[in-house]
Amino acid sequence: MPVAVKTQGFTMKWTRDLVFCTFFLHAVSVSAINPGFKGKITSRGINYGCQIVKSVLQNRLLNMEIPNISGIKYTNVLHQLQYNINRITISNVNLPDMNIILVPNLGLKVAMSNGYIETNGNWQIKANIFRTAGTVKAQIKSIAISFYLKFGKDNTGKPIVSMTDCASCISKLQVYVSGRASWLYNLIIRWYEPSLRRYLSDEICLELQKIFTEKISPFLQTVPVTKKIDKCVGIDYSLTSLPEVAKDSLILPLKGEFYNLLHRADVPFSAPPLDFLVDYDRMLYIGFSEYFFNTAGYVFNSVGDLSINITDDMLPENSHIHLDTLTIGTLIPQVKKMYPVMKMKLHLVSDSAPVVTFLNGKIILTTSGDVFAFAILPNSTLVALFSIKLNAQITTTIGIKDDKITGQLTLDRIQLSLKKSNIGPFQVNCLQTAIDFLVSIVILPRINAALDNGYPLPLIDHFTLSNLIVQPHKNFLLVATDFTYT
Repeated sequence: MPVAVKTQGFTMKWTRDLVFCTFFLHAVSVSAINPGFKGKITSRGINYGCQIVKSVLQNRLLNMEIPNISGIKYTNVLHQLQYNINRITISNVNLPDMNIILVPNLGLKVAMSNGYIETNGNWQIKANIFRTAGTVKAQIKSIAISFYLKFGKDNTGKPIVSMTDCASCISKLQVYVSGRASWLYNLIIRWYEPSLRRYLSDEICLELQKIFTEKISPFLQTVPVTKKIDKCVGIDYSLTSLPEVAKDSLILPLKGEFYNLLHRADVPFSAPPLDFLVDYDRMLYIGFSEYFFNTAGYVFNSVGDLSINITDDMLPENSHIHLDTLTIGTLIPQVKKMYPVMKMKLHLVSDSAPVVTFLNGKIILTTSGDVFAFAILPNSTLVALFSIKLNAQITTTIGIKDDKITGQLTLDRIQLSLKKSNIGPFQVNCLQTAIDFLVSIVILPRINAALDNGYPLPLIDHFTLSNLIVQPHKNFLLVATDFTYT
């Protein structure tokens, strides 16, 4: 019949009051650079990340190989006893309780408690006059684990993480021995219990260290510092300063800036302060400053991407309006008179970077440019007819799709003014309907198709967003979301 012997450990006196846990970032922001993009990971998000760490730890402990415990002991009666406890496996691990506290400007405090581990193994004892064997089972209860996570950024702006001051304490350990020679059970327990306690206490921290060294640190290195949009434009998502721990979230200040891949230069404006409250029960809140979107307009304009040529073959087949001198001649008679029955071409080019403004729950894009009108002669030569100054206001809708930020543009109004005419004076207002039509039917659908492809967000590999809420606020766009590890 098995004999159970119960041993009571001591409660460790912690050497520090703070213990840290999360897979994201910690520290005090020291830079004066305002971010164009800011993420706030709430307590729910932090807890989700720590649950992942805990799950990985449990799996690693289950698969851990415990070395044999063996040796030679001398007794008054039997003299030399050779013992060996082998084939020790962990059959059950449970770490049920975890407490996480955010300590502003310091970090995260976490404590795992009431942990449970169960092991099984075999034992053999050899003496000069006999040999005997049996099985041994141990139940390790009231396991407490604590550790610090210290976070920062490397010289490329990527997050880094290190774990320090790990401590694990086993308060209760019960050993059950079965087999022949029950009078040896107390000896087996005396040899087995302290060795198992010491090994597991040390190994728990070693396994945690491996998790952060082999799993979490490489994971954080998948956070993209830059994302290439096309051959000329990229997005800078590097950390502008060390992440900050607030009372309700971990704050990640990112550059959030579009830039020219061929010739990087500072944009001629700076990011305003970006701050927002956590109002919804989501894991992650992302603030996109107006600066983020306006650097996009500035860079795309600087590389010459904000221009387009419009010809008649770009209009819908069923269009009642055609881009030729016959149609435009009904609005400006001298066009038809000077260049009868000829195709036309319009060249639209931005004369300055478009500006995005968040006002009263709406996102407004204002842009200006020049429209150059040409007649296409039979020999394909272009003849300049006139040029028009164009100022447009466009309502913008921004969303998140497939973990990318997307957009859609809808024309509000266009103002026209004549800059130059080679066909004589005319009232530019007569072109209002035609220009509105061309912008709405030709230009915006092409821009919207590109915007619908989206621009990548700086997400860690294997994390996806869900349950999204997107709301424009004054000077920034707020996205509230949960995330899932897959």
